Order: sequence, then C-alpha cells, then structure tokens
Amino acid sequence: MTLKNVLLNHLVINGNKQTSEKLFLKSIKFSQKRLKKDHKDIFKSAIILSSPIVSLKTISKGRKQSKEFPFVLHKRIRISLAIKLILHIVNKTSKTTFSAAFSDEMTHAAQNISSSNKSKQEIHNNAFLVRKYANFRWF
Repeated sequence: MTLKNVLLNHLVINGNKQTSEKLFLKSIKFSQKRLKKDHKDIFKSAIILSSPIVSLKTISKGRKQSKEFPFVLHKRIRISLAIKLILHIVNKTSKTTFSAAFSDEMTHAAQNISSSNKSKQEIHNNAFLVRKYANFRWF
C-alpha cells in the first residue's frame, strides 16, 4: 500500500472516498503554491518525524488487575498512527479550511515543530515510564 492510499483511507468522510481525494489534492496544491519543495518529500518527512516507535498496550489479567507495557510498533502501524495523530490535530484546531490546515500541519511536522510531534513525545515518555513491564507480554 502506498502512502497516498493509506492517507486517503484515513481521510474518508462518511464512506465517500472521492471527497477525501479532493481534500487531499487541494492540500497538495496549497502546499505547492506556498513552498518550493516537492510535496512528496514534505509529506514523507512529516510522517516519519511524527510516527511513534513504541506504544503502550493495556492487558487485563484477572478482575481488577490491568497492566500497561511498552511494545515496538510495526512499520505499517507506525505510519497509520502518525497519520491519525496529524489528522486529529488538524480536526481539533481547524480554524481555516481543511486543505490549508492540513498543509500547515504537514509542513510543521516536517520541521519537527508540530503538535503531533509533541503527542508522539508524550507517547514515548509514557512508554519509558513503564519500561520495567516490557517483559510482561502474555498476549
């Protein structure tokens, strides 16, 4: 699966993929007008820089016992989680049109100054705090 297909699948609104394609193309045009770099390079670096490497998984053992433990994410899950983080930030702070907000978030993520990068850092910090449970993988 290409990066574009994964991004479009996460952008789908009410099962309408054509709308998500239009939004994506508008954001590409918007970023090409403002920046002199290729949009593919910007999107790739934004996805790479905002993708978490580890995450927490909660497993309940018994009635009231539940433990969180860190585990390393697979490449596809990393990409998917990075796209979800970026889209969550865009939807949360959308004061302008979606294409402009998405383009801005991607350029900020590519420069490593985005809110999605901060949320990635929070995920890593939480995983680092519970690293003593890293060997408890009974799923």
